[in-house]
Amino acid sequence: MIPIWNETRDRGSIERLLGRLRLDVRALLLDGGELQRENENVRKILIDVATRGDAALIDIIHRFDDPAFDPKRLRVTKDEMRDAASRVSKDLIAAIRRSITQVREYQTQILPKQVSYSARPGVTLGLRHTPLDSAGVYVPGGKASYPSSLIMLAIPAQVAGVKRIVVCSPAGKYGDNDLVYAAAHELGIDEFYRVGGVGAIGALACGTESIRPVDKILGPGNSYVQLAKRLVSGAVGVDGFLGPSEILVVADETCAPEFVAADLLAQAEHDPGRCILLTRFPDVAKRVVGAIESQLRERGRSSAIEKALANDSAIIVCESDERIAEWANQFAAEHVNLQVEDPNAWLEKIRHAGAIFVGNFAPVAAGDYVSGPSHCLPTNTTARFGGGVSVYEFMKRTGIAWYEANGLAEDGPSIIALANAEGLDAHAASVVIRTKR
Repeated sequence: MIPIWNETRDRGSIERLLGRLRLDVRALLLDGGELQRENENVRKILIDVATRGDAALIDIIHRFDDPAFDPKRLRVTKDEMRDAASRVSKDLIAAIRRSITQVREYQTQILPKQVSYSARPGVTLGLRHTPLDSAGVYVPGGKASYPSSLIMLAIPAQVAGVKRIVVCSPAGKYGDNDLVYAAAHELGIDEFYRVGGVGAIGALACGTESIRPVDKILGPGNSYVQLAKRLVSGAVGVDGFLGPSEILVVADETCAPEFVAADLLAQAEHDPGRCILLTRFPDVAKRVVGAIESQLRERGRSSAIEKALANDSAIIVCESDERIAEWANQFAAEHVNLQVEDPNAWLEKIRHAGAIFVGNFAPVAAGDYVSGPSHCLPTNTTARFGGGVSVYEFMKRTGIAWYEANGLAEDGPSIIALANAEGLDAHAASVVIRTKR
Protein backbone atom coordinates (compact mmCIF):
# COMPACT_ATOMS: atom_id res chain seq x y z
CA MET A 1 0.00 0.00 0.00
CA ILE A 2 1.07 3.61 -0.55
CA PRO A 3 3.20 4.91 2.34
CA ILE A 4 2.37 8.04 4.35
CA TRP A 5 5.46 10.13 5.05
CA ASN A 6 5.94 13.13 7.30
CA GLU A 7 7.93 15.85 5.55
CA THR A 8 10.30 16.37 8.48
CA ARG A 9 10.69 12.83 9.80
CA ASP A 10 10.88 11.11 6.39
CA ARG A 11 12.80 13.68 4.36
CA GLY A 12 15.40 11.11 3.35
CA SER A 13 12.72 8.83 1.87
CA ILE A 14 11.22 11.74 -0.06
CA GLU A 15 14.62 12.73 -1.46
CA ARG A 16 15.33 9.15 -2.54
CA LEU A 17 11.97 8.95 -4.32
CA LEU A 18 12.66 12.23 -6.07
CA GLY A 19 16.08 10.92 -7.07
CA ARG A 20 14.56 7.79 -8.63
CA LEU A 21 12.14 9.88 -10.67
CA ARG A 22 14.77 12.19 -12.14
CA LEU A 23 16.56 11.13 -15.34
CA ASP A 24 20.05 10.02 -14.29
CA VAL A 25 22.53 12.00 -16.39
CA ARG A 26 25.48 10.02 -15.01
CA ALA A 27 23.91 6.73 -16.09
CA LEU A 28 23.62 8.12 -19.61
CA LEU A 29 27.25 9.25 -19.70
CA LEU A 30 29.21 6.62 -17.77
CA ASP A 31 30.13 3.12 -18.92
CA GLY A 32 28.45 0.07 -17.44
CA GLY A 33 25.01 -0.43 -15.97
CA GLU A 34 21.74 -1.74 -17.34
CA LEU A 35 20.92 1.52 -19.11
CA GLN A 36 24.19 1.40 -21.05
CA ARG A 37 23.55 -2.20 -22.09
CA GLU A 38 20.05 -1.27 -23.27
CA ASN A 39 21.49 1.72 -25.10
CA GLU A 40 23.97 -0.48 -26.97
CA ASN A 41 21.26 -2.96 -27.96
CA VAL A 42 19.11 -0.11 -29.26
CA ARG A 43 22.04 1.32 -31.21
CA LYS A 44 22.61 -2.05 -32.95
CA ILE A 45 18.97 -2.25 -34.03
CA LEU A 46 19.06 1.30 -35.38
CA ILE A 47 22.20 0.51 -37.36
CA ASP A 48 20.54 -2.61 -38.75
CA VAL A 49 17.52 -0.62 -39.93
CA ALA A 50 19.74 2.09 -41.42
CA THR A 51 21.77 -0.59 -43.24
CA ARG A 52 19.19 -3.15 -44.37
CA GLY A 53 15.98 -1.11 -44.49
CA ASP A 54 12.74 -3.05 -44.93
CA ALA A 55 14.47 -6.41 -44.48
CA ALA A 56 15.56 -5.37 -40.99
CA LEU A 57 12.05 -4.14 -40.17
CA ILE A 58 10.47 -7.45 -41.17
CA ASP A 59 13.03 -9.37 -39.10
CA ILE A 60 12.21 -7.14 -36.10
CA ILE A 61 8.45 -7.67 -36.54
CA HIS A 62 8.94 -11.46 -36.81
CA ARG A 63 11.12 -11.44 -33.68
CA PHE A 64 9.16 -9.17 -31.37
CA ASP A 65 5.57 -8.91 -32.62
CA ASP A 66 4.23 -11.50 -35.06
CA PRO A 67 6.31 -14.49 -36.26
CA ALA A 68 3.83 -15.07 -39.11
CA PHE A 69 3.72 -11.45 -40.30
CA ASP A 70 3.35 -11.01 -44.08
CA PRO A 71 5.76 -8.30 -45.37
CA LYS A 72 3.10 -7.22 -47.87
CA ARG A 73 1.04 -5.95 -44.92
CA LEU A 74 3.67 -3.45 -43.72
CA ARG A 75 1.53 -0.50 -44.79
CA VAL A 76 -2.01 -0.17 -43.46
CA THR A 77 -4.29 0.68 -46.37
CA LYS A 78 -7.10 3.23 -46.32
CA ASP A 79 -9.54 0.37 -46.93
CA GLU A 80 -8.25 -1.45 -43.85
CA MET A 81 -8.75 1.66 -41.74
CA ARG A 82 -12.29 2.10 -43.06
CA ASP A 83 -13.13 -1.57 -42.49
CA ALA A 84 -11.78 -1.37 -38.93
CA ALA A 85 -14.01 1.65 -38.26
CA SER A 86 -17.02 -0.33 -39.48
CA ARG A 87 -16.29 -3.01 -36.87
CA VAL A 88 -16.15 -0.54 -33.97
CA SER A 89 -19.36 0.16 -32.06
CA LYS A 90 -21.28 3.37 -32.78
CA ASP A 91 -20.78 4.52 -29.19
CA LEU A 92 -16.99 4.23 -29.46
CA ILE A 93 -16.94 5.98 -32.84
CA ALA A 94 -18.99 8.80 -31.27
CA ALA A 95 -16.45 9.01 -28.41
CA ILE A 96 -13.55 9.11 -30.87
CA ARG A 97 -15.26 11.88 -32.84
CA ARG A 98 -15.94 13.90 -29.69
CA SER A 99 -12.29 13.62 -28.72
CA ILE A 100 -11.15 14.66 -32.20
CA THR A 101 -13.50 17.66 -32.28
CA GLN A 102 -12.53 19.00 -28.87
CA VAL A 103 -8.78 18.41 -29.23
CA ARG A 104 -8.84 20.10 -32.64
CA GLU A 105 -10.73 23.08 -31.21
CA TYR A 106 -8.16 23.52 -28.43
CA GLN A 107 -5.15 23.25 -30.75
CA THR A 108 -6.72 25.74 -33.15
CA GLN A 109 -7.28 28.23 -30.34
CA ILE A 110 -3.62 28.13 -29.25
CA LEU A 111 -2.09 28.49 -32.74
CA PRO A 112 0.79 30.98 -32.43
CA LYS A 113 0.26 34.41 -33.94
CA GLN A 114 2.67 35.90 -36.44
CA VAL A 115 4.59 38.90 -35.05
CA SER A 116 5.74 41.94 -37.02
CA TYR A 117 6.49 45.42 -35.69
CA SER A 118 8.34 48.61 -36.59
CA ALA A 119 11.26 48.52 -34.17
CA ARG A 120 12.78 51.89 -35.16
CA PRO A 121 12.97 54.01 -38.32
CA GLY A 122 14.09 51.81 -41.21
CA VAL A 123 13.95 48.53 -39.24
CA THR A 124 11.05 46.06 -39.15
CA LEU A 125 11.38 42.94 -36.99
CA GLY A 126 9.20 39.89 -36.65
CA LEU A 127 8.77 36.24 -35.82
CA ARG A 128 6.96 33.78 -38.02
CA HIS A 129 5.86 30.19 -37.35
CA THR A 130 5.89 27.69 -40.21
CA PRO A 131 4.90 24.00 -40.08
CA LEU A 132 7.28 21.08 -40.44
CA ASP A 133 7.22 19.34 -43.81
CA SER A 134 6.86 15.92 -42.17
CA ALA A 135 6.40 14.30 -38.77
CA GLY A 136 6.39 10.74 -37.46
CA VAL A 137 3.85 9.75 -34.83
CA TYR A 138 4.56 6.68 -32.71
CA VAL A 139 1.59 4.91 -31.10
CA PRO A 140 2.40 2.05 -28.66
CA GLY A 141 0.62 -1.24 -29.19
CA GLY A 142 0.78 -4.86 -28.10
CA LYS A 143 -2.14 -6.10 -26.04
CA ALA A 144 -3.28 -2.54 -25.28
CA SER A 145 -5.02 -0.10 -27.60
CA TYR A 146 -4.28 3.63 -27.57
CA PRO A 147 -6.40 5.51 -30.11
CA SER A 148 -6.22 8.47 -27.73
CA SER A 149 -2.45 8.76 -28.24
CA LEU A 150 -2.92 8.90 -32.01
CA ILE A 151 -5.53 11.64 -31.61
CA MET A 152 -3.37 13.67 -29.21
CA LEU A 153 -0.37 13.54 -31.57
CA ALA A 154 -1.90 13.70 -35.03
CA ILE A 155 -4.31 16.59 -34.46
CA PRO A 156 -1.67 19.13 -33.34
CA ALA A 157 0.31 18.20 -36.46
CA GLN A 158 -2.74 18.64 -38.68
CA VAL A 159 -3.68 21.98 -37.11
CA ALA A 160 -0.09 23.19 -37.45
CA GLY A 161 -0.24 22.40 -41.18
CA VAL A 162 2.23 19.50 -41.42
CA LYS A 163 1.96 18.18 -44.99
CA ARG A 164 3.05 14.58 -44.31
CA ILE A 165 2.11 12.74 -41.12
CA VAL A 166 3.42 9.18 -40.77
CA VAL A 167 2.00 6.85 -38.11
CA CYS A 168 3.83 3.78 -36.83
CA SER A 169 2.35 1.24 -34.43
CA PRO A 170 3.36 -2.37 -33.74
CA ALA A 171 1.95 -5.24 -35.75
CA GLY A 172 -0.41 -7.06 -33.43
CA LYS A 173 0.30 -10.67 -32.60
CA TYR A 174 -3.26 -10.59 -31.23
CA GLY A 175 -4.75 -9.24 -34.46
CA ASP A 176 -5.24 -5.82 -35.96
CA ASN A 177 -5.96 -2.93 -33.61
CA ASP A 178 -9.39 -1.85 -34.82
CA LEU A 179 -9.68 1.10 -32.41
CA VAL A 180 -6.41 2.70 -33.51
CA TYR A 181 -7.18 2.06 -37.19
CA ALA A 182 -10.67 3.50 -36.70
CA ALA A 183 -9.20 6.64 -35.15
CA ALA A 184 -6.79 6.90 -38.08
CA HIS A 185 -9.75 6.64 -40.45
CA GLU A 186 -11.63 9.39 -38.62
CA LEU A 187 -8.50 11.56 -38.68
CA GLY A 188 -7.93 11.03 -42.41
CA ILE A 189 -4.44 9.55 -41.93
CA ASP A 190 -2.79 8.57 -45.24
CA GLU A 191 0.43 6.88 -44.12
CA PHE A 192 0.29 4.18 -41.44
CA TYR A 193 2.80 1.34 -40.97
CA ARG A 194 2.63 -1.83 -38.89
CA VAL A 195 6.02 -1.51 -37.21
CA GLY A 196 6.84 -0.73 -33.60
CA GLY A 197 9.60 -0.26 -31.07
CA VAL A 198 13.13 0.68 -32.02
CA GLY A 199 12.53 -0.45 -35.60
CA ALA A 200 9.83 2.18 -36.05
CA ILE A 201 12.07 4.95 -34.71
CA GLY A 202 14.89 3.81 -36.98
CA ALA A 203 12.63 3.76 -40.04
CA LEU A 204 11.22 7.21 -39.30
CA ALA A 205 14.70 8.66 -38.71
CA CYS A 206 16.72 6.91 -41.43
CA GLY A 207 14.12 5.84 -43.95
CA THR A 208 13.73 2.48 -45.69
CA GLU A 209 12.52 1.32 -49.09
CA SER A 210 8.90 1.66 -47.90
CA ILE A 211 9.09 4.48 -45.35
CA ARG A 212 10.58 7.85 -46.22
CA PRO A 213 12.29 9.61 -43.29
CA VAL A 214 10.58 12.42 -41.39
CA ASP A 215 11.78 15.67 -39.83
CA LYS A 216 10.54 15.02 -36.29
CA ILE A 217 9.44 11.98 -34.26
CA LEU A 218 6.92 12.21 -31.43
CA GLY A 219 5.09 9.83 -29.14
CA PRO A 220 5.22 7.66 -26.02
CA GLY A 221 6.72 4.19 -25.72
CA ASN A 222 8.82 1.94 -23.52
CA SER A 223 12.40 2.64 -22.44
CA TYR A 224 13.80 1.17 -25.69
CA VAL A 225 11.68 3.55 -27.78
CA GLN A 226 12.83 6.49 -25.67
CA LEU A 227 16.50 5.48 -25.93
CA ALA A 228 16.08 5.20 -29.70
CA LYS A 229 14.64 8.71 -29.85
CA ARG A 230 17.58 9.96 -27.80
CA LEU A 231 20.11 8.36 -30.16
CA VAL A 232 18.60 9.84 -33.33
CA SER A 233 17.92 13.24 -31.74
CA GLY A 234 19.79 16.01 -33.48
CA ALA A 235 19.59 14.38 -36.89
CA VAL A 236 15.81 14.57 -36.49
CA GLY A 237 13.70 16.42 -33.96
CA VAL A 238 12.07 14.58 -31.04
CA ASP A 239 9.44 15.63 -28.54
CA GLY A 240 11.28 14.43 -25.45
CA PHE A 241 12.02 11.25 -23.53
CA LEU A 242 8.72 10.18 -22.02
CA GLY A 243 8.72 7.85 -19.01
CA PRO A 244 6.08 6.20 -16.82
CA SER A 245 2.85 8.12 -16.19
CA GLU A 246 2.80 10.40 -13.13
CA ILE A 247 0.29 12.29 -11.02
CA LEU A 248 0.80 14.75 -8.18
CA VAL A 249 -2.29 15.76 -6.23
CA VAL A 250 -2.43 18.78 -3.93
CA ALA A 251 -5.35 18.39 -1.52
CA ASP A 252 -6.67 20.26 1.51
CA GLU A 253 -9.47 19.62 3.98
CA THR A 254 -12.10 20.59 1.37
CA CYS A 255 -11.19 17.70 -0.96
CA ALA A 256 -13.28 14.59 -1.50
CA PRO A 257 -10.92 11.76 -0.39
CA GLU A 258 -12.68 9.27 -2.67
CA PHE A 259 -11.98 11.56 -5.66
CA VAL A 260 -8.29 11.86 -4.73
CA ALA A 261 -8.03 8.09 -4.32
CA ALA A 262 -9.68 7.51 -7.69
CA ASP A 263 -7.20 9.81 -9.45
CA LEU A 264 -4.21 8.13 -7.81
CA LEU A 265 -5.49 4.68 -8.77
CA ALA A 266 -6.11 5.81 -12.36
CA GLN A 267 -2.44 6.69 -12.86
CA ALA A 268 -1.14 3.72 -10.87
CA GLU A 269 -2.84 1.29 -13.27
CA HIS A 270 -0.53 2.38 -16.11
CA ASP A 271 2.01 -0.20 -14.86
CA PRO A 272 4.29 1.44 -14.06
CA GLY A 273 2.58 4.54 -12.68
CA ARG A 274 3.81 7.05 -10.11
CA CYS A 275 1.54 8.79 -7.63
CA ILE A 276 2.21 11.59 -5.14
CA LEU A 277 -0.25 13.28 -2.77
CA LEU A 278 0.83 16.46 -0.96
CA THR A 279 -1.30 17.74 1.91
CA ARG A 280 -1.02 19.60 5.23
CA PHE A 281 -3.69 17.45 6.84
CA PRO A 282 -2.86 14.03 8.36
CA ASP A 283 -6.56 13.21 8.49
CA VAL A 284 -6.85 13.75 4.72
CA ALA A 285 -3.93 11.36 4.21
CA LYS A 286 -5.58 8.64 6.30
CA ARG A 287 -8.97 9.06 4.64
CA VAL A 288 -7.40 8.84 1.17
CA VAL A 289 -5.63 5.60 2.12
CA GLY A 290 -8.95 4.21 3.32
CA ALA A 291 -10.61 5.19 0.05
CA ILE A 292 -7.77 3.58 -1.92
CA GLU A 293 -8.19 0.30 -0.03
CA SER A 294 -11.94 0.35 -0.65
CA GLN A 295 -11.74 1.17 -4.36
CA LEU A 296 -8.77 -1.09 -5.12
CA ARG A 297 -10.90 -4.20 -4.65
CA GLU A 298 -13.06 -3.08 -7.58
CA ARG A 299 -10.25 -2.34 -10.05
CA GLY A 300 -9.36 -4.82 -12.78
CA ARG A 301 -5.60 -4.16 -12.69
CA SER A 302 -5.26 -4.31 -8.92
CA SER A 303 -1.89 -6.14 -8.91
CA ALA A 304 -0.26 -3.49 -11.14
CA ILE A 305 -1.80 -0.74 -9.02
CA GLU A 306 -0.54 -2.24 -5.75
CA LYS A 307 2.98 -2.50 -7.20
CA ALA A 308 2.98 1.11 -8.36
CA LEU A 309 1.64 2.42 -5.04
CA ALA A 310 4.22 0.50 -3.02
CA ASN A 311 7.30 1.25 -5.14
CA ASP A 312 7.30 4.78 -6.57
CA SER A 313 4.44 6.54 -4.80
CA ALA A 314 3.85 8.34 -1.51
CA ILE A 315 1.49 10.52 0.49
CA ILE A 316 3.54 13.35 2.00
CA VAL A 317 2.21 15.38 4.93
CA CYS A 318 3.87 18.82 4.75
CA GLU A 319 4.24 21.61 7.31
CA SER A 320 2.86 24.45 5.18
CA ASP A 321 1.42 25.40 1.81
CA GLU A 322 4.79 26.92 0.93
CA ARG A 323 6.54 23.61 1.54
CA ILE A 324 3.92 21.81 -0.57
CA ALA A 325 4.62 24.22 -3.43
CA GLU A 326 8.37 23.67 -3.10
CA TRP A 327 8.01 19.89 -3.25
CA ALA A 328 5.51 20.10 -6.12
CA ASN A 329 7.92 22.16 -8.19
CA GLN A 330 10.76 19.75 -7.46
CA PHE A 331 8.69 16.76 -8.55
CA ALA A 332 7.60 18.75 -11.66
CA ALA A 333 5.03 16.08 -12.41
CA GLU A 334 3.44 15.12 -15.69
CA HIS A 335 -0.07 15.67 -14.26
CA VAL A 336 -0.88 17.96 -11.34
CA ASN A 337 -4.36 17.80 -9.81
CA LEU A 338 -5.53 20.63 -7.54
CA GLN A 339 -8.32 19.59 -5.16
CA VAL A 340 -8.20 22.65 -2.92
CA GLU A 341 -10.42 25.47 -1.70
CA ASP A 342 -8.56 28.26 -3.56
CA PRO A 343 -7.23 26.80 -6.83
CA ASN A 344 -6.31 30.20 -8.30
CA ALA A 345 -3.79 30.76 -5.53
CA TRP A 346 -2.28 27.34 -6.20
CA LEU A 347 -2.09 27.94 -9.94
CA GLU A 348 0.30 30.78 -9.20
CA LYS A 349 2.43 28.59 -6.92
CA ILE A 350 2.82 25.61 -9.27
CA ARG A 351 5.50 26.61 -11.79
CA HIS A 352 6.46 23.19 -13.15
CA ALA A 353 3.84 20.75 -14.46
CA GLY A 354 3.04 19.03 -17.73
CA ALA A 355 -0.68 19.73 -17.33
CA ILE A 356 -2.77 21.01 -14.41
CA PHE A 357 -6.30 19.82 -13.63
CA VAL A 358 -8.20 22.24 -11.45
CA GLY A 359 -11.00 21.42 -9.05
CA ASN A 360 -12.66 18.39 -7.52
CA PHE A 361 -14.45 17.62 -10.79
CA ALA A 362 -11.37 17.69 -13.06
CA PRO A 363 -9.99 14.13 -13.24
CA VAL A 364 -6.78 13.59 -15.17
CA ALA A 365 -8.71 11.08 -17.28
CA ALA A 366 -10.51 14.03 -18.91
CA GLY A 367 -7.16 15.16 -20.28
CA ASP A 368 -6.32 11.65 -21.41
CA TYR A 369 -9.26 11.60 -23.79
CA VAL A 370 -11.44 14.62 -24.49
CA SER A 371 -10.70 17.88 -22.67
CA GLY A 372 -8.38 19.36 -25.33
CA PRO A 373 -4.71 19.66 -24.28
CA SER A 374 -2.58 16.72 -25.41
CA HIS A 375 -1.88 13.93 -22.94
CA CYS A 376 1.65 13.47 -24.34
CA LEU A 377 3.49 15.28 -21.55
CA PRO A 378 6.95 15.56 -19.94
CA THR A 379 7.80 13.07 -17.19
CA ASN A 380 10.70 12.32 -14.81
CA THR A 381 10.68 15.94 -13.51
CA THR A 382 11.42 17.25 -17.04
CA ALA A 383 8.44 19.61 -16.80
CA ARG A 384 11.11 21.86 -15.23
CA PHE A 385 12.15 22.74 -18.78
CA GLY A 386 9.66 21.10 -21.16
CA GLY A 387 5.99 21.11 -22.01
CA GLY A 388 3.38 18.87 -23.57
CA VAL A 389 2.90 18.19 -27.25
CA SER A 390 0.93 20.90 -29.05
CA VAL A 391 0.90 22.72 -32.38
CA TYR A 392 4.12 24.39 -31.22
CA GLU A 393 6.01 21.07 -31.48
CA PHE A 394 5.10 20.89 -35.17
CA MET A 395 6.15 24.42 -36.07
CA LYS A 396 9.48 26.20 -36.47
CA ARG A 397 10.25 29.74 -35.36
CA THR A 398 12.00 32.04 -37.82
CA GLY A 399 13.17 35.52 -36.91
CA ILE A 400 12.67 38.25 -39.53
CA ALA A 401 14.87 41.37 -39.79
CA TRP A 402 14.04 43.90 -42.55
CA TYR A 403 16.49 46.80 -42.91
CA GLU A 404 16.27 49.91 -45.04
CA ALA A 405 19.19 52.27 -45.62
CA ASN A 406 18.36 54.66 -42.76
CA GLY A 407 17.97 51.77 -40.32
CA LEU A 408 21.36 50.30 -41.17
CA ALA A 409 22.94 53.74 -40.99
CA GLU A 410 21.83 53.99 -37.35
CA ASP A 411 22.81 50.44 -36.30
CA GLY A 412 25.91 50.22 -38.54
CA PRO A 413 28.53 51.76 -36.22
CA SER A 414 27.62 49.36 -33.40
CA ILE A 415 27.69 46.35 -35.75
CA ILE A 416 31.09 47.39 -37.12
CA ALA A 417 32.55 47.97 -33.66
CA LEU A 418 31.41 44.61 -32.29
CA ALA A 419 32.49 42.69 -35.43
CA ASN A 420 35.98 44.21 -35.33
CA ALA A 421 36.23 43.50 -31.60
CA GLU A 422 35.60 39.83 -32.34
CA GLY A 423 38.18 39.80 -35.14
CA LEU A 424 35.56 39.31 -37.85
CA ASP A 425 36.49 42.07 -40.29
CA ALA A 426 34.44 40.56 -43.13
CA HIS A 427 31.35 40.97 -40.96
CA ALA A 428 32.21 44.63 -40.49
CA ALA A 429 32.96 45.05 -44.19
CA SER A 430 29.50 43.73 -45.15
CA VAL A 431 28.07 46.75 -43.32
CA VAL A 432 30.67 49.29 -44.44
CA ILE A 433 30.12 48.51 -48.12
CA ARG A 434 26.41 49.31 -47.71
CA THR A 435 26.77 52.45 -45.63
CA LYS A 436 29.21 53.89 -48.19
CA ARG A 437 26.46 53.78 -50.80
